[in-house]
Amino acid sequence: MNEPVVILGSGGHARVVLDVLQCMGRTVAGVLTPEQPVGAEWDGVPVLGDDAWLASAQAAGYAYAVGIGAVPGRMGLRQAMCARLRQLGLPVPALVHPSAVVSRRAAVADGVQVMAGAIVQPGVSLGMHALINTGARIDHDTVIGEGAHIAPSAVLCGDVRVGAGAFVGAGAVVLPRVVIGDGAEVAAGATVTCDVPPRHRYIPGHPFKRLGDPT
Repeated sequence: MNEPVVILGSGGHARVVLDVLQCMGRTVAGVLTPEQPVGAEWDGVPVLGDDAWLASAQAAGYAYAVGIGAVPGRMGLRQAMCARLRQLGLPVPALVHPSAVVSRRAAVADGVQVMAGAIVQPGVSLGMHALINTGARIDHDTVIGEGAHIAPSAVLCGDVRVGAGAFVGAGAVVLPRVVIGDGAEVAAGATVTCDVPPRHRYIPGHPFKRLGDPT
């Protein structure tokens, strides 16, 4: 299936997604954003409407790409949009930049995004809507949960487990067989040598901090 693609969102991550789609040779039909009026042009593609367009009769016949990024403390918006697309039964294909290296023996679910220069090795499993960002390296037999975000240049050594909705910061290194729990966050540049509990933040040299607790 090679339907025209509609991008959700119009920020920086959406521009990266647009570039991936164009590099893949996909036709981009337009963008959905509340930031600009219908009929305006965003990066050369038309604005079709806002999120309400997804539930309209016009939504049929297109594939969709989530152009909303994910940063620590603000993962919810991307996750909510992914959940809505699933609820509406709209197709969300996996996107893999042509410069990325993805093993034929890796499992890549719908909605996964693998950005430029990333490497995904044999035995890796990427859950629905997982985001493998620019230059990240995912080594053998690692499992990335649904909606998790591996930030630019992060390195996950073999047999790592990353839970659903977790975030691994830019340049972090996760050692073999470490488990990052659901919804956990790893600071940029961290070297992770131990498991990180679900819904906790890992910063080297500091105790685990439960997300949502006062600073």
